[in-house]
Amino acid sequence: MEIQERKSGKIYALSSTTSVPEWLGERARRNLAKSDSAFRHRITLLQDLEMPVSSNKVRQSPDGRFLIVGGTYSPRIRCYELSEMSMKFERYLDSEVVDIQILSEDYGKLAILGADRSVSFHAPYGNHSVIRLPTFGRGMAYEKTTCDLLVVSSGKRVSPGAAATGGQAMGEIYRFNLDEGRFSQPYNFTSALRQKKGVDADDTRVLQLGGSCIAVSPTHSLSAIGAEDGTVRFWDNRAPVNSSQSDVDLTPFLNLDVASATAGHGFFDENSNSGFPGEVTSICFDASGINMCAGTKGGNVALYDMRSSKPLFIKEHQYGLPIHTVQFHSGSGTVLSSDPKLVKIWNAKGSASSSRGEWNDNDGGFSDSRDDEGVGGALGSIVANVEGTADFNHFMISGDSNDPEGHNSGLLVCTGEQEKLQSFYCPVLGAAPQWCSFLDNITEELEEKDGALEQSAAGDDTGAVQTETVYEDYKFLTRSEIDTLGIQNLVGTPLLRGYMHGFFIHVGLYNRIRAVAKPFEYKEYRSQKIKEKMEEKRASRIAPKTNPQKINAKVNPDLADRLQAKSGAKTKAGKAAKSLVEDDRFGGLFSNPDFEIDQEAEDFKLRNPSGVATSKVRNDRDMDSDQEDDDNDDEGDFDASGFTKISNENEKWGSESDDDDGQNDFHDSDSDEDGFQGGKIRGELYENKRKSSKDKKKKDAKKKKAKKKNKNVMYEADDYVGGGANAIDIGIGNVSADASKRKKEMSLSMAERLQLQSEESKFVGDTKRLKVTGQGSVKEVTFIPKATRKKLEAQEKAKQEAQKDDRVGRSRRGVKSLGFKTPFKHHQ
Repeated sequence: MEIQERKSGKIYALSSTTSVPEWLGERARRNLAKSDSAFRHRITLLQDLEMPVSSNKVRQSPDGRFLIVGGTYSPRIRCYELSEMSMKFERYLDSEVVDIQILSEDYGKLAILGADRSVSFHAPYGNHSVIRLPTFGRGMAYEKTTCDLLVVSSGKRVSPGAAATGGQAMGEIYRFNLDEGRFSQPYNFTSALRQKKGVDADDTRVLQLGGSCIAVSPTHSLSAIGAEDGTVRFWDNRAPVNSSQSDVDLTPFLNLDVASATAGHGFFDENSNSGFPGEVTSICFDASGINMCAGTKGGNVALYDMRSSKPLFIKEHQYGLPIHTVQFHSGSGTVLSSDPKLVKIWNAKGSASSSRGEWNDNDGGFSDSRDDEGVGGALGSIVANVEGTADFNHFMISGDSNDPEGHNSGLLVCTGEQEKLQSFYCPVLGAAPQWCSFLDNITEELEEKDGALEQSAAGDDTGAVQTETVYEDYKFLTRSEIDTLGIQNLVGTPLLRGYMHGFFIHVGLYNRIRAVAKPFEYKEYRSQKIKEKMEEKRASRIAPKTNPQKINAKVNPDLADRLQAKSGAKTKAGKAAKSLVEDDRFGGLFSNPDFEIDQEAEDFKLRNPSGVATSKVRNDRDMDSDQEDDDNDDEGDFDASGFTKISNENEKWGSESDDDDGQNDFHDSDSDEDGFQGGKIRGELYENKRKSSKDKKKKDAKKKKAKKKNKNVMYEADDYVGGGANAIDIGIGNVSADASKRKKEMSLSMAERLQLQSEESKFVGDTKRLKVTGQGSVKEVTFIPKATRKKLEAQEKAKQEAQKDDRVGRSRRGVKSLGFKTPFKHHQ
């Protein structure tokens, strides 16, 4: 139950609980009452107090025992017996309900005004008779003294030709005498619309004039009709009326201009709303017959004393919507006026004349200047505002057999644009009716519950109550989801309940079907949850500081790197890249997988040809990276005459990583004690240790490779005194080696010396030189890389083999090598 807090008190919304589906069985309802505390503690004012779509009118019988509700769709009426708190009967109609009048003390005689220009009369056994009206009816009232049923209509339309000759539109109120069973002469009236200054008379002619609402005073037989021109017209039903159509008693004896009195008030928007804002849409008399209220289309309510033509007070509804219902509550001295958004309760009797507000000299009445809440406050002060969950169409104050008119009741029943009729209990207006007196008994309990909710809102969880709804046991599926699960054959069975654009299925059946249709979904869900938990644990660890400006891109990392690189530039492209990186609206481009760029798509390749070529080159380089590393390693090894490579102590005696590798081979055993020479010891944690050992070996291998690549290789020059064969003699070297070399070359023949020079010339382009400056000497060394030498040797070897095959003096082949099946034979 929802509780609306007001300064004057609390308003209890009795129909705020969730509605139960019609297809829910009785057993399911009982089980729901056990599990759902909100459903168990709900307040059901009347059983099935609802309509399939919406409700239009609600009336209570004069004896206070029955409630009649009209609604749609299909058009129907429902009768509820209040003593039994349930529906008594339901009847279908041919057209929508416009108004309902109860002609007897109970439900025995009903008059129902339809939207098809018909008035149907119902008896306890059903539909009794139907009459047709000349024009569409808009409201009804029953005058008991003359037994006339008064129907206000839309009026007869005047043709433009007749209007040009001076004809005026006439409004009519049809009178049907229920005693005689025939129509009487209708009441008629003409337009009272004044011509505006400076406007041609043809522009203000009224072609059609109709009434909007009607009310009959309960004290004296005075009928009031509100018309479209903003005027309330009065007829005295006690005056005898002859059958002559020209009788003066058929015209109103008094006209009350409400449109002029309410002009300048309200919040009517002419741009969004059509029509005349001064049109009278609702009328009501109080029980004493002294006061009258008239509601207008512009959202104003004018309170009148029948002895004066000037309003006592004008109440404004801030929504600027038409006032469809006005009713006096004599027990609290208030007026209830309603537009589609809310029901406003305000004081109709001021505590003193000085508290009425500010007198308006232009209108001659009190304007709405104070909004002090409370019963008995200033005239027009707000007592409470009742807000519903849907637009209101009509409301009434429900009474009982002792108070049929509900003058001392605090129960408000409203029809509206929803299935359930909205009901509110307002203790500030009065006590609950006798047929629902339990509302007074549970008020204290409701206040305790409201206090618990406030306590939970303040931070104390002891007052919080977790509730479940009936729909939590059912799953809503659309047509596409049913096709995905492959349960099309269940459509039309009780297992799938059709509702709106889909179906309801029990959640237990849905889980079983889903487990069969998607068997691996739980594994995927479990792995995803494990991954999320691992990510949360990693986030709690101490992480190194990262660049706050760098984008942590899970999606499109290449694009993020390019934008990050361009964002530092002061060019136009750099500014655009910076705005794209810093704008949070584009954050999903680097985190949401839905925005991942498909570089294999044909459109992407057509728009980014250079990007595709660059990615191919990058892939080729990645594939040849190992080969390049090997080549670089080979190029680093060279033979240098006069230099000696310095060995590293770690390499000489072994590094720490080698020791670690030796320690990790814990499972190798070459001893004979275990009975297996060369076997492996497999303990309880063998698989885990084996996996960790392999991972560590891979890491160590990568470290070795990186260390070898980045290692500086040092070479030491030979002693200058001992063998400086390639040194430049500056006084400390030995030139005997050069002399012996020249002597050796002179001993060779000319052909051998030319061949030696040609071989040395092959390496001229690949020969590299090094100069080392030492103390008092400079040593120059020429060397040939090992990779180049191997390459040249391979070429020379291939050349020699080719020369060997192509030599002139090759061996002769035999006859057998020709591949004949049989050798040649001499024929005799």
